[in-house]
Amino acid sequence: MPYASAKGRNRMQLILAISYIFLFVLGLVVGSFLNVCIYRIPKGISTCSGRSMCPACGSMIHGYDNIPLLSYLILRGRCRSCGARISPRYPLVELLTGGCFLLCGMTWGLSAETVIFCIFSAVLVTVAFIDLDTQEIPDRFHFIILGLGIAALFLVPQTGWVSRLIGAACVSIPMLVIALATDGFGLGDVKLMAVSGFLLGWKNIVFAALLGAVLAAACALTLIAMKKKTKKDKIAFGPYLAIALFVAALFGDAIIGAYLSLFSL
Repeated sequence: MPYASAKGRNRMQLILAISYIFLFVLGLVVGSFLNVCIYRIPKGISTCSGRSMCPACGSMIHGYDNIPLLSYLILRGRCRSCGARISPRYPLVELLTGGCFLLCGMTWGLSAETVIFCIFSAVLVTVAFIDLDTQEIPDRFHFIILGLGIAALFLVPQTGWVSRLIGAACVSIPMLVIALATDGFGLGDVKLMAVSGFLLGWKNIVFAALLGAVLAAACALTLIAMKKKTKKDKIAFGPYLAIALFVAALFGDAIIGAYLSLFSL
């Protein structure tokens, strides 16, 4: 009996290891597509047609030069045709997406939550880099997150609909007031927090808003101290919100629980 039990545990560990590897590789592949979205969507170019090409020389990129992460390493970060430097952002996006998928799998295992939050993380990565480049968040991503929230109503019932509705309003409405009164936020940021609040619930969206504000303030102060920005310069808030939302999705409940436990001692 103990032998059979150990054999079962080993088999489960093997299945988990394979699933983690699969999620990481899947994340790399998805990250490669996200690079296409980040580049093309702000330019109004279709993401579903047309082959990838070198921005420097315009030559088509062959499939064997488009393998996520591996091709960048083999080519040493340069275009095969013209030798132009390839931005390290491309492998960074792939690694980020792979890491996010892996963390989702390690947090929720083989479950509906993993699927939902892998998609959510992919959207957040895309939003972060598009907002960093353009200071705009296309509405299509808000609709995707809203769809995830609706799916989560049925697949992740642990967060009730009341918490989701409060989450959609409790941060986004104050942000909207500030945006209209002072231009302190973009409307894309407001919409992002509204739909993400519906997905995560009110506790986690409040935590994400606080964390995002802290991250943005810390980065802004650092850039000002390094004289790379001035107090009058605007910074994209979306990347910091994206980081905070991902942290809240994975660790928000644990962090909030640990914080509240300090007051119960």
